[in-house]
Amino acid sequence: MTIYEETLRVRYAETGVRGLIKPVSTFNYFQDIMSRHCGQMKASAHDLRQNGFAWVVIRYHINIRHYPGWNDRIIIRTWRQPVKNLYELRQFEICDDTGNCLISARSTWIVINLNTKKPARLNRSLPETMINGLSHPVVLDTADTASVPEITRPDKQRYFNIRMHDLDFNTHVNNAVYIIWALETVPEAVITEMRPQEMMIQYIGESLYGDRIQSEVEYAGTEDTPAFIHRMTSENTGKEITRLKTRWRCF
Repeated sequence: MTIYEETLRVRYAETGVRGLIKPVSTFNYFQDIMSRHCGQMKASAHDLRQNGFAWVVIRYHINIRHYPGWNDRIIIRTWRQPVKNLYELRQFEICDDTGNCLISARSTWIVINLNTKKPARLNRSLPETMINGLSHPVVLDTADTASVPEITRPDKQRYFNIRMHDLDFNTHVNNAVYIIWALETVPEAVITEMRPQEMMIQYIGESLYGDRIQSEVEYAGTEDTPAFIHRMTSENTGKEITRLKTRWRCF
């Protein structure tokens, strides 16, 4: 199956203010459908871990045209394309029940060796069928591969302690948690009235249980279209963990 699809209804727990889904819920949808798609190909996180490997996301670019609301019926699709035996591109779409695309995302994934912590060749870590089949083209635009700029002068910062609740299957902070930390650092006047319409995320390093994360934000937009550059740094190591750029508007 090259394109995997599921239909579901937005649950109450996935919604926030005004009954619309939380931005982090989109990432959870993506993780869930990718896991089930990979599971069909014998390459889920559980499958890979048994052989000493793990999926790691290194980039996301998400565009949100409309936020579904509680109990809305949505269709979620995903497909993947291996590139040069080094990494995978994976695309996601969330559509309404008439087929209109509400949310789209392109992402880049690698497989790492859990013992060496280094990237592994796809043909050494994934089933044969995933290398020579079961793929569908992912069409990128320039923003999908553009680097997120560095923060030069932070306007605001917050600190977050990593909880056991934040960890994923491989005991690292789940990629969706960084989104929460980034958005929670945006000024109240924006986060209470607007929602992200675009998010560019670069995952640079890892963080573990017991660490403390500094989340910084720098204003980079206009009055009509607020935008922010985000940086998350490990207090234990002093290293940058994640970098984002977000654009906001009223929905």
